[in-house]
Amino acid sequence: MTVPVVAIFVAKPGAEQTVEALFRAVIDTTLAEEGCIRYQLNRDSDNPRRFVWTEEWQSRELLQKHIEAPHIAALFAELPQHVESSEVIVLGKVAGGAAQ
Repeated sequence: MTVPVVAIFVAKPGAEQTVEALFRAVIDTTLAEEGCIRYQLNRDSDNPRRFVWTEEWQSRELLQKHIEAPHIAALFAELPQHVESSEVIVLGKVAGGAAQ
């Protein structure tokens, strides 16, 4: 079964453009990674400081490989100075799926 992930980051006031640029910089590389099914950056319509990643991976092992990848390690080294909070939630599917 695949592994869905939701990651929520709130940029510090005034750092929104920097955070978005940092996030955009890892998208293409991540989409090419083994096991990446979905990797989508979203922004909260009511709170433009809140960025929400929706991801899906083929396995927990491939998700872990992604987390340890050089481009993600570099992102996580740079990101803390620009965000006031973050949360990464690894989920287990219960029901539902893609619309027909």
